[in-house]
Amino acid sequence: MNDSKETSKKKRKFLGIQFDCCNVYCRIYVNKEGHAYEGRCPKCYRPVKVLIGPGGTSGRFFSAQ
Repeated sequence: MNDSKETSKKKRKFLGIQFDCCNVYCRIYVNKEGHAYEGRCPKCYRPVKVLIGPGGTSGRFFSAQ
């Protein structure tokens, strides 16, 4: 069977971000500490950070202005 392949493919948590600065879409992923989603615009490298915490949202897609 393909058990080894299935266990090696872990799904990473992500948010979809539309970067308004360069009009481009990108995914950002949970950081090593597990307390925020972090990433950068792929064109101008503008940073974005979304904290994870109680009382948050279940939304998966956002715009960064």
